[in-house]
Amino acid sequence: MAGTLRPDPEFQRFNLAKENLGNYFRFKPRSAVFNVVFMGLVPLGLTIAAYNLEGQVGFFRKFRKEKILGGDDYVPRDKDL
Repeated sequence: MAGTLRPDPEFQRFNLAKENLGNYFRFKPRSAVFNVVFMGLVPLGLTIAAYNLEGQVGFFRKFRKEKILGGDDYVPRDKDL
């Protein structure tokens, strides 16, 4: 039980970095553009692509009709190992 009361140095390092975040990060135009692109345009683009491609790519039945390894020599493994 004595070992559980020691502070974790990595946790203290994380807390110190979190407290000093304002000294190292500034919200400038470059970081604003980065945030808009990766938090706005990328999800929006993926959402539009998903709605436009809905029903055109059939993943559901593709893997259920074909055998995994192909051919007739495939023997499933015994599930009672």
